[in-house]
Amino acid sequence: MVKQERAGRTRQAVLLAAADTFADAGFESASLVDISRRAGVSKGALYFHFVSKQALADGVRAAAAREIGSAALRARRAAGPALQGLIDFSHELARLLREDVVVRAGVQLGRGARGGAAAAWQSLTAVFRRLLDRAAAAGELHPGLDRRQAAELLTTLAAGLVLLAPEDAHRLRPEAVRTLWATALPALVPLDRCAAYRA
Repeated sequence: MVKQERAGRTRQAVLLAAADTFADAGFESASLVDISRRAGVSKGALYFHFVSKQALADGVRAAAAREIGSAALRARRAAGPALQGLIDFSHELARLLREDVVVRAGVQLGRGARGGAAAAWQSLTAVFRRLLDRAAAAGELHPGLDRRQAAELLTTLAAGLVLLAPEDAHRLRPEAVRTLWATALPALVPLDRCAAYRA
């Protein structure tokens, strides 16, 4: 049991060090020597858990996807108006990208992965669509709103934030997300109901 716990801690330290290194230097420039130094482990210990730099990148992407998936699940299960859950989820995504290096590195790595980025954005669109469907069923949205197009638009806005954030970190701050929702809400709900939501 003690060996398993130690191995789990080592694996987590390597994953975190890899995320730090990938976020700082990018995949191509990152070296396994730098990652093992940051993690405070030997290269042998690193290779025990991850057989290559690509395996490390895959591990970081998978960990990021789990974090984002957990946030999406919480949004879908949240009590209250579905649209508020969607707004809160967007703030949580921005917070994760600001504060969680594994999520930030995982998203950056996903941009370069063959097919990985498209699948991730499709998953996000599906989350947005489910929440919009719930909001429509509760009478929150404009009658006749095309929820598929609205989900795709919200995904495009989220993708824009993610892609532009490395050049301008202010785009992920709560005020920036609030501004985005102040613009998007009137397209989704009647104007007289916009004030009911905390953007």
